[in-house]
Amino acid sequence: MDVRSLRYFISVIRRGGVGAAAAEHLVSQPAVSAQIRRMEGAVGERLFVRSGRRIAPTALARDLAREAEQVVAAMDAFEAYVAGALGLQSGHLRVGNIDAASVYVLPETYREFHQMYPGVTVEIMVGDSRELLAALHRGDVEIATTTLPVDDPAVEATEIYRERLVVVTHPENPLCRKRRVDAQDIVRQGLITYPGGATTRRLIDRAFAREGVVPRARMEISSPEAMRRLTEAGLGVALLPEPVVAASLARGALRRIRNDALHVERAIGLVHRGDNTLSPAARAFVKMTRSTVKPAGDAPA
Repeated sequence: MDVRSLRYFISVIRRGGVGAAAAEHLVSQPAVSAQIRRMEGAVGERLFVRSGRRIAPTALARDLAREAEQVVAAMDAFEAYVAGALGLQSGHLRVGNIDAASVYVLPETYREFHQMYPGVTVEIMVGDSRELLAALHRGDVEIATTTLPVDDPAVEATEIYRERLVVVTHPENPLCRKRRVDAQDIVRQGLITYPGGATTRRLIDRAFAREGVVPRARMEISSPEAMRRLTEAGLGVALLPEPVVAASLARGALRRIRNDALHVERAIGLVHRGDNTLSPAARAFVKMTRSTVKPAGDAPA
């Protein structure tokens, strides 16, 4: 029993005969009769009483027809959804982003995607790189935008953006009065940084290690925006992406501490499990991201 059998079955009851049902579906009468016999075999009961050329549904057939109409309607809706999804007229796209991707890397991509595919709903999960990779493997998101590198052979990663982290603190911090600030000075003033194990934290730790310093954190938090706020409150020193602190520096809420030796640069990449696993909406988003986000070499230095 399949949807075609159900469609013929419903038409026979509605139209009052096999011939009318066959005409409705542009098939032969024997084709409709064969589907009705097949359905009766599957049910194990006669569904029509035949008298010469006339055919009348049994009480069971009328009951089944109501259920069949719901099944056919659901299948019609499913087929319409599939057609819409393939044509990107409808559908659902689940994306995972680190804070930076949501705040200043991908907004233009989201704007263009919505303008081009207004029927596709985009759901965004925000977390750190580890959380997003776990969500990717669970199937909670199709695409993740994370800090690179990603040490996972099961996924594909493409760099889309590169940025420098700068040392910032409150304008009244003693470091602002020093001509020369080294890595140890920064640690003494209290480092506000990413949690241990986070990809960006590893990049920061390596930069301190090159200066022979072990960076002990005063505060650990995964949100760059929260780090900026805590630093503005005078709670310590932070290494943050330039776009995150640009407005704070411009209005004097933060001061940049120059330290050429403590150079931290991070790459942000688009991560997924392979093009052959992506939905049409996800493939379109990946392609659009690569065309709208600045190439790594053009990002702020």
